[in-house]
Amino acid sequence: MSQGSSSPYREFKEKLRTFAQGQHGIRNPFVIAAVDPAIEHQTADRLETWASGRIEPPEIPDEVTVQPIWLDELLPQTDVYKLLVDLGEPLADLDDDTSPGKRIEETMQDQLAEELVQQMVEHELSKEQLETQSHVVLLLNLGSLYPFTRASELLDELDRRNVKSTIGIPFPGDVVGGKLSFFGGESRHYYPAHQIDEPIQGVHLQ
Repeated sequence: MSQGSSSPYREFKEKLRTFAQGQHGIRNPFVIAAVDPAIEHQTADRLETWASGRIEPPEIPDEVTVQPIWLDELLPQTDVYKLLVDLGEPLADLDDDTSPGKRIEETMQDQLAEELVQQMVEHELSKEQLETQSHVVLLLNLGSLYPFTRASELLDELDRRNVKSTIGIPFPGDVVGGKLSFFGGESRHYYPAHQIDEPIQGVHLQ
C-alpha cells in the first residue's frame, strides 16, 4: 500500500506535524497510535528516518524539529533499573507473600515513568525544546518497558512537568472498542492524547 491519506502511519505523522505547527490539544499536544507489536521496531526505524529529514512524507516544515528518544536505551540509565538489577537476588530472600518478580514489577511501576521523564528532561531535551510545541519528541520502543510502565504514566508525568513539546508514541497493541490495549491487556482511553483510530500494520509501511 502506498502512503496515502488512508494510512494510519501517515496520519500519525501528519497529526504530529499539525500540533507542532500550533494546533492545540486537550491539554498538551500528545499523539498516540496503536502499532502491531510485531512491527514496533520496524515502525520506530521508519520514524527515525522521517525525523532525520530523509525522503518520507509528509515533509517536516523548516520551523519544526523532530527528535527520536529510544526508551529501551533510556531504561538502563534510570536509577530504579540499576537498583533492581543489583537487588534482584536479595529480593528472593525477603520473607513475605509477595514474589520477588511481583515486588520488582510493583517498584518499577511506582517509579519508572517518573525517572524516565526525568532522564528526558535533564539529559535528552534542552530547556528551549521542553517549552516549544514545534519540537516533536518521538518516544520509541515503548514495548521494552512492558509490563513495568505504560504510555498513560509517561504522558501523565510529562503533563505534570508541564512539558510543552509535541509528543508522539507508537503504542504496541490494538484498538478495542475505541480504546487501546497494551499487549493484549486491559483496554483503556489515553487522555489527553489524540488517538489515531486505526492501528498501524505492516502493509502501511510498504
